[in-house]
Amino acid sequence: MLNIALLIKKYSVPFIFGLIGFILLLSGMMNNQSMEFIFASIVILGSAIVSALNVSGKISSKVTKIIGFVSLAIAIVVLGFTFTTVQDTVKHNNDYKACKGLSIRNLRDLQTAQKAYLVKNEVYAADWKSLEKFIKEDSIAMLDAEGSVPSRKITEKERDYLVQFDLYKKGQAIDNKMTELEAYYLSRSTECPVELVGFRRDTVNVSFIETTFSKNRSYMKERMDNGYGDFIATDLKYIPFTDKKAMWKIDTAFVVIGSDTLPTVRIAGDLPLTEIKGAPKKENMFFGKLDNSDLSGSWEVQ
Repeated sequence: MLNIALLIKKYSVPFIFGLIGFILLLSGMMNNQSMEFIFASIVILGSAIVSALNVSGKISSKVTKIIGFVSLAIAIVVLGFTFTTVQDTVKHNNDYKACKGLSIRNLRDLQTAQKAYLVKNEVYAADWKSLEKFIKEDSIAMLDAEGSVPSRKITEKERDYLVQFDLYKKGQAIDNKMTELEAYYLSRSTECPVELVGFRRDTVNVSFIETTFSKNRSYMKERMDNGYGDFIATDLKYIPFTDKKAMWKIDTAFVVIGSDTLPTVRIAGDLPLTEIKGAPKKENMFFGKLDNSDLSGSWEVQ
């Protein structure tokens, strides 16, 4: 009984470290861990074996010390490699996050630009030259509104004034409250109701790039908060983190739905960075489809 207790006490430390090394090695091989991880597991397992041989008297203390110093040197080298690998991994993860975030921002901007281009031209921009020119130089219609519609019915006198605009017939009953269109015409009459003084519903043309991007405070604040920098229209075509060497691809088409022929667009490209460093498959990002008018993005349907 005493011998068993001594054996347990003698070999407990080598056994524990040997078990830890074996489990780490097995886990590393089954889960495709890095070579540094597997090598560190082998060092732990080897140290446990050397310790067991030492306590059993198979090798001398001098040899054990030599092996220990060699193992320590190897462990320091492995630790250095591991630290460098961790730093590289952290940088890669940060770069990937920034790359994907800016890609989503740019694709959303391109969505917005293509929608506005469609409204004005009845087709989507089929090339970067056309889209960039629209963003930088074109204008869009915007409602310039002031005042609110009174929450009351129009009077008979106001009804008679609105007859000329085909909104009522002479003597027609007044059943509902005043509408936006009625308020608009009444505000322009020579006898403008007091509640409609200053009432305005006009359409004005404004710069697309300034209204939507460069002078839009909430938009620019979001860019700055995320570290995306100033809005530059000519940079939208480039996939982030490619040093302006790779561009998003624009494809346009027309699809027949019932009796209607609708324009369609798809803008897509592969990110230069993968979510997991070293992964062979690149991540494709896009918005739009060519077989229907859906403009949703790949980041929206995950």
